[in-house]
Formats: sequence, structure tokens, C-alpha cells
Amino acid sequence: MCNLFDDFSQTDSVKQCIYCKEYKPVSEYSKHSHHKDRLDSRCKTCIKKHTKIRAQIKKQAPPKPDVCSCCGNPVKPGKWCLDHCHDTNTFRGWICNDCNVGLGKLGDDISGVEKALEYLKKCTIQI
Repeated sequence: MCNLFDDFSQTDSVKQCIYCKEYKPVSEYSKHSHHKDRLDSRCKTCIKKHTKIRAQIKKQAPPKPDVCSCCGNPVKPGKWCLDHCHDTNTFRGWICNDCNVGLGKLGDDISGVEKALEYLKKCTIQI
């Protein structure tokens, strides 16, 4: 029977990358002070690949609008996020950091946003 960890010695710690889903030695992850284990959740290879993809999308993206394409609020300089579909690697819009985090926490898809909307509708007290 093949063990997933056979390629690593007993002394190597491993971690699963959230992008490629592969288990890799912790040396394949950059330091990240905000994570519990102090390591990024993406391996260095995936970070490099996704950075290149985002750079290509950014080159083709239209100029930033005056307001966030998601919430419609003004965005402070340096707080813009390039929003893109992770499945098709296509540009969706320029959004503020808050909307970017919110969409990501909701699964970055319509289903997650619809579930949150239904929850709020159900929990809102009608006056």
C-alpha cells in the first residue's frame, strides 16, 4: 500500500497547498505572520504561477473606475483589488479590499452569496 508521505523523511513536516492540494515539505511555503502556523497556505510554486496569471489579467484590464464595482463605494488609493474568476482566469472587475475578502469568505461564487442573502432575509425582522 502506497503512503502519501513516503516521499518525505519522518523528520520533514508537510503541509497541503490550498491551490494544488498537494502535500509538500514546509520548506516549500513562505513565511506568513498572520497564519496560525506562520506559513502561507499556498506553496511557492502555486504563488509564482498565480502571480503570473494575475499580472497577465491586469495588463488586459480596463482602468480602475471611480468606485468599487461591487459595493459602489469610493476606494482609497492602494486598496483596490483585481477581481477575477479563478476557474477561467478572466477579469471580473476592480473592487475594494473589503468586497474582495467578503466574496472570498463566501466561496467566491454565486451559491455562497445566495446562501448569505437567504440567511439575511430569513433573519431580518419585518417591521
